[in-house]
Amino acid sequence: MSHTDVIAFRERLTTLVRTLQIAPQVAENQVLDRMALSFRKLLNFFAEDDARTQQAFLLPPQAQETQRLLCDLMAENLTVSQEDKLFRDDISAVLLAQCFTGILVQLAQTPGDPQTRHQNSLACAKLFCEGVWPGKL
Repeated sequence: MSHTDVIAFRERLTTLVRTLQIAPQVAENQVLDRMALSFRKLLNFFAEDDARTQQAFLLPPQAQETQRLLCDLMAENLTVSQEDKLFRDDISAVLLAQCFTGILVQLAQTPGDPQTRHQNSLACAKLFCEGVWPGKL
């Protein structure tokens, strides 16, 4: 993969992530769905071209910079969502973005079929938005 291909991959990734910003007027019951959509769109993007994803997002030497880019872009989105009171603000947007990116790095390694990506997106949105603890028993 050429340097030009990596740059093009990153530009497409940047454009996609910028479209994933959740509007401040979104209904509270739609936030989880919007996060699932974000995961699904990114997983579908990574599945479009496994070779490019491997080279630009998963393998050294390009992966670290591309993952940092995704993390920075998601931190920007999450900061806006925190300011709009859609997400909690007692955890930094950077840490949230690092967790989000880590989930995607793991799932991008085995992209699966569209149905699997859809199911994974829903599960990841629940994990990301609601956590793993079911609450008081």
